[in-house]
Formats: sequence, C-alpha cells, structure tokens
Amino acid sequence: MVLGDGHTALFWEDRWLHGQSIHELAPLLYLCIPKNRRRVRTVAEGLADNAWARDIRDIVGLQEIGQYLTTWQRVMHTTLSAEPDKLVWKWTANGEYSARSCYQATFHGSLTCHSWQLIWKGWAPPKVKFFHWLANLDRCWTADRRARHGLPHHARCLLCDQEPETIHHLLMACPFARQAWHEALSWLRLPAPTPEQDIPIHDWWIRARDATPPSLRKALRSTTLLVPWMIWKHRNACVFDHATPSLSELSDGIKDEMRC
Repeated sequence: MVLGDGHTALFWEDRWLHGQSIHELAPLLYLCIPKNRRRVRTVAEGLADNAWARDIRDIVGLQEIGQYLTTWQRVMHTTLSAEPDKLVWKWTANGEYSARSCYQATFHGSLTCHSWQLIWKGWAPPKVKFFHWLANLDRCWTADRRARHGLPHHARCLLCDQEPETIHHLLMACPFARQAWHEALSWLRLPAPTPEQDIPIHDWWIRARDATPPSLRKALRSTTLLVPWMIWKHRNACVFDHATPSLSELSDGIKDEMRC
C-alpha cells in the first residue's frame, strides 16, 4: 500500500507504515481496538486530531503502553498528499496484479524437486508416481524410518539380509534389487547399465537417458518408474504377508506389468 490522501487505506489493517501494518508492528495494541473500528477507520480519519488513540478500548498493560508509544512516534511523522492511496502488488516489477504473478507467488519459498521430470512427466499410474514422490522425500516407511519413530522394525533388509534397510538401499543398492534391475533392463534390451549404488535414482536416470537412443527413452522412463514400485511391493509382501524373497517371482511380475 502506497499512502496518498489516506481516504482508502485502513489505519489498523492495511500496510501503510513503510510496508507494515499496525497489526504487525503493535499486535498487543491492535487487540485493544474493537473490531468494528479496525475495519472502518481510515488513515485520514485516524490522523485527524489523533483520533486513532481514542479507538483504544480494552485494558492496557505495560506492554500495550510500550507499543502505543512506539506507534505514536511512527504515526506522528506521517504526512498525507493529494494523490489517492494506491495498492501495490509486490510480486511484479510494475506493482500491478497479474494472474501469472499470483500463480508464481504460490511457489515462493518452495524447494525444487529435481526428480519432477522423471516422476510427473512419465507414464505411470498415479499410485506409482505418488510412491516415487514419497521415496524422493525419504517418507516411505522403511526400517530406518520406523526406527527413528520408535516403531518395531527389522534389523536388516529382508530382501538381502545384509545391510540396514533404507529407501536408497532397498531400491538401488540392495543386491536383490540390483539383480531385478539387471533382469528388467536385459529383458527390454535397453542399453542402460544397472543403477549405481551411490547415486540417487534420478541422477542414474539422467545418465542412462543420455546414453539411450531416443526411440527407447520412453521405455527407459517407464522402467525406471516400474522397477522400484515392484521392488517396494515385493518387500511389503515379505514384511506383511511373510512371503519369501523370490527374484524369479519379482522378475515375472515386472515383465507382466511391462506387457500391459
């Protein structure tokens, strides 16, 4: 809000004091103002004969008095002009609102997900994409996460029985999972190497995509989404249904899904 004649800006609600409102600068004092006065008192009315001070109604303590004095010092140096008050949209350089800038503002403070192209642009059922999104955020209920929350968990990965289970180990580093990757890539005759153990799945996919002919890249993307999902389902069968890890069963399941 750019203050002009003060006939539009609300004294208690709008951000007319150097980009801030009284509500933000003096929250305790603000609570002493009746709601019906907050919503109608303009800056011009409030500055006239310091009428804003007469809006204070509730019991005022030491903290409120301190905020009152601070507000008085800020307000006493305010001068009005003949120009009308102007609303300024801070998300554009010219201060004017646009739907595009409003949409972009919704992402302010968000974190970039480098796996978005793999997850959301590839063809896969929504549940598979959602699983990959959770896996990328390390929000799947693997043994290490259950341990952090004090929940019962297996000491080692149920598929290989060699190392503690994390989402990265389960999908990329587990010998059982790596063999499943090898079987799937070989069956599809994709010229991509088995995923490396020490890099995220997205980084491996980028490298494998660059080394794959354009005609096979769609198949590579689908495989990259499908294989971890099938490994996760097989792992869950071992955890909840007490199934025995079976590479042949997992590979057959992956091939059946690829044929669909």
